[in-house]
Amino acid sequence: MPKRIILIRHGQSEGNADHTLYRTKADNLIELTQTGIQEANAVGGRLKKLLGRDRVHLVVSPFERTLQTARCMRTAIETNIIHTYIEPRVREQEFGNLQGEEFKSFREEQKKIGRFFYRFPTGESGADVHARCTSWWEGWVRAANLRPGVEAADALIIVTHGLTMRLILMQLYGWSPNTFSTIWNAGNCEMYVLKRDLSYPGNAPYYIDKKEGDYPKSSLDMEVSFTDASTQMLPLNDYLSIAPPRTCQVEDAVNLLVKQHGLEASTIKSVDFFSGRAGYDREAVPPLTNRRLRGSAILGESSWQVPMPGLAGASGESPMCR
Repeated sequence: MPKRIILIRHGQSEGNADHTLYRTKADNLIELTQTGIQEANAVGGRLKKLLGRDRVHLVVSPFERTLQTARCMRTAIETNIIHTYIEPRVREQEFGNLQGEEFKSFREEQKKIGRFFYRFPTGESGADVHARCTSWWEGWVRAANLRPGVEAADALIIVTHGLTMRLILMQLYGWSPNTFSTIWNAGNCEMYVLKRDLSYPGNAPYYIDKKEGDYPKSSLDMEVSFTDASTQMLPLNDYLSIAPPRTCQVEDAVNLLVKQHGLEASTIKSVDFFSGRAGYDREAVPPLTNRRLRGSAILGESSWQVPMPGLAGASGESPMCR
């Protein structure tokens, strides 16, 4: 396996600048703006500084904005590139052949059903994109340096789309749909650098290096109950920093909430990762023995634990603890 796998979102597109453009122009034909061109040139320089003389296989979505991003950035890393692959499986989610006035109603339906599960008419769901990303990873990435007659690469660079980047990470790290829904879209020309670490078990021994690249932002709205019988919906930022299974890590979540919102931990009675959704009644799971929060008070509410490590390439999350 290459020592780095680098995921890059395309530069600013015409569609990013003008959301109405999708009504008159096919998604795959939407191009970069002048700002997007500048972003693509800049990420090329960033890559060159990171890669040095490392050899690269470049993988590009066949959409116009990703092809243009790759063309701009490759001027800085041309001497590093061994081969370029146009890979349809890392293209954008297909939102349907027509994105007219009715598309607003589709978006509203998507909010109710969830981005992972909602399938657009004549288009795809997030789950469909997940399936093709998994097929690409298992069938192509893992064999990228095993092709006869093709020089092995030190790095794979994938120029793709924001949602596709999230779903590549989802299949790689075994995120649940609940965790996926907390992840923000990458910014234009942000890059996630996956570094190989052979101490990780499984078929995907990679971690996201915060020093060499960007890191996914994540947030989850949590229902927090206080000792005065009041409740609040509060955003828990940096949700991904909690080790899986995340919804079992009550103490870690409370400590983040205390830090982010200036709360007194002694005033927090319980937290609900699922905001009261049916099927996640805390009374239905084994209670925690009273464990003291780091530097703070005791949670009196029940929760649950699963003795399962959070491993790259494996889920680490039970159906109840996501």
